Amino acid sequence: MTKISRRAFSLLVLLLTFIAITNQSIWAAEKSAKAATVRIGYVSRSILDMPYIIARDRGLFREEGLEPELIFIKAAQTIPAMLAGGIDFGTATGTAVAAAVSGVDVRVVFALTDKPSFDLIAAPSITSVQQLRGKKLGVTAYGALAEILARQILITNKVPADQVTFLPLGTSDVTYLALKAGTIDATMLQIPQNFLAVDEGFRKLASGADVYRAVQGGLTTTKATITDRPELVTKMIRATTRAVRLIRSDKKYVLKWMKGPHLDLSKERERFAERVYDATMELYLSSGTVDETLQREMIAIAAQRVKPAHPVPPERVFDFSFAQQVSESLRYKAGFDFRTRVSYRR
Repeated sequence: MTKISRRAFSLLVLLLTFIAITNQSIWAAEKSAKAATVRIGYVSRSILDMPYIIARDRGLFREEGLEPELIFIKAAQTIPAMLAGGIDFGTATGTAVAAAVSGVDVRVVFALTDKPSFDLIAAPSITSVQQLRGKKLGVTAYGALAEILARQILITNKVPADQVTFLPLGTSDVTYLALKAGTIDATMLQIPQNFLAVDEGFRKLASGADVYRAVQGGLTTTKATITDRPELVTKMIRATTRAVRLIRSDKKYVLKWMKGPHLDLSKERERFAERVYDATMELYLSSGTVDETLQREMIAIAAQRVKPAHPVPPERVFDFSFAQQVSESLRYKAGFDFRTRVSYRR
């Protein structure tokens, strides 16, 4: 070898050694960096909890440094579980609003939709809301969104709520089974159970979206978590927002995912998947927030039942500051990536 060749060879060996040591250091650092566990209490196998399962399956939580634990839980149990530290976030927004209005220190921090996907579904023999007098109506829990919607539908149709027996049964999966078994006469069902029920011969009496606007689906947490662990809230909302954007942009992947075991589509997955997806796209918000007018409307409805001693301001129930920051940062990143690609092509 010539003197120049030997020098070039030595430099190459040094470079390769440096790269190997650097990669080993990075690998060791990544291995030692343990993802923080985040426990999420989700309440349905529906489109309202789909983003969290997809965020887990596609590794979006891991990319935020989080290790998700998804815990299936009744809506009424989410608030006690959060306060006791059993879960960090819940997805039952209606329950959280009622609790916050009553004075519990919880907040809604992310809104998935601003109109409910619940329909009032009844036995085939019941043809109108008027015929629910003296009947049994199944709801997930007292104070939950399903119950609030059912009461609003009764009010709109001039049916006194005390003439209908409300039965709290847990998740919407359970209420649907109770309807099919004849244990109850009607219930509030959301996508996809409402589609399944109508196809099986049950009757749609009213749509929740026609009588009430509300945050349905999203994230709730305690005020303590917001104060003491703001970075966790940001990471959680960023992973969720990215999952929502993925659902919007990759229909092929989502349709395949919907045909898997995660959604309650019974045996009709092939027939219902695209219909459910299209309905989902009409519901999902892009910002993760709702305006103050809707916030006050939800507080007013909850206050009718809870009867707080003093007026409740929106900031006592909602905190969308994290969602706003995440939405803006992702919008900036998307714009930066686009400008970078255009510049590179030039």
